[in-house]
Amino acid sequence: MNAPLSASSRNSPSSDLATAEKSAVVASASPTPRAYKGRSWMLSLTGVCFVFGALVAMQLRATQQMRDNRLKEKQGAVQAVTLATEMKTKAEDAAREREKMEAQLTKLKDDLKQNGSLSKGQITALSGQIKELQTVSGLTPVSGPGIKIVLSDNPNVDTNDASLALPGLVHDYDLLQVVNELRSAKADAIAVYGAGGEPVRVTGYTPIRCVGPTIMVNWEQVAAPFTIEAVGNTDRMFSAVMMGGGIIDSLKSLGEAGIGVKVEKVGGMELPAASGGVPKLRVAKTEATDAEKASAIVSDAEKKVEAQ
Repeated sequence: MNAPLSASSRNSPSSDLATAEKSAVVASASPTPRAYKGRSWMLSLTGVCFVFGALVAMQLRATQQMRDNRLKEKQGAVQAVTLATEMKTKAEDAAREREKMEAQLTKLKDDLKQNGSLSKGQITALSGQIKELQTVSGLTPVSGPGIKIVLSDNPNVDTNDASLALPGLVHDYDLLQVVNELRSAKADAIAVYGAGGEPVRVTGYTPIRCVGPTIMVNWEQVAAPFTIEAVGNTDRMFSAVMMGGGIIDSLKSLGEAGIGVKVEKVGGMELPAASGGVPKLRVAKTEATDAEKASAIVSDAEKKVEAQ
């Protein structure tokens, strides 16, 4: 029979080695303060890198946005210069045409003084000039291609707010800025109307203003959404309102908090004549204009022709 192991054999080197290995495994399984410190440092470094990366991304995005804005402003400035040059040329052409018409009228008046009557051709020419003046003054209906602009209130704005200058509502100066931009683009005729209303022809005597919370156009109440229609050179008017840094950019500058803006080209539209006829001077006095003299001459000449 084998004798039982002695205490010395139970504490053999192999047993000590196994015990040491087990202790090492347990020690490695439980992190030391140094390991905790190293892990915390790695987490801190990761957080710093994340924040730094986010800041760099934001900076790059802001820089790109600035570049885009500068490019847009530059393009808008180029368009504005081009449009201004074109309008200056048109104005000079109109001035030369006006001088030519004035010279013709002077010649007609001289002929009338010498001969005492006008020929049928002269009467026809004067009638055409008077009709053109009536059209330009907004006294006759017009039709033709143009653009339509719709301005609408922001549906998220609290209309019960006591403030009348809420940024999400369309105001009278918004309509005025659009109308002035269209005038600068040489629109032949402009009309404004509100929801369910009839178009109101805009002339040099048409007031657009707020009376309390209500917008009045030619003293007629209009409600949102507001539509501005303009007959004229479609491409020129569209470029004028849509150029970078222009009126449409300004109206859209508040984004989702601003007013709604829609611009479209229209192949054909009809605008009515201005209501109220020719404005009457209440205080100012002036001599009869050439157009009035010409009208009187034509009227008198037509009566003579009919009498013959």
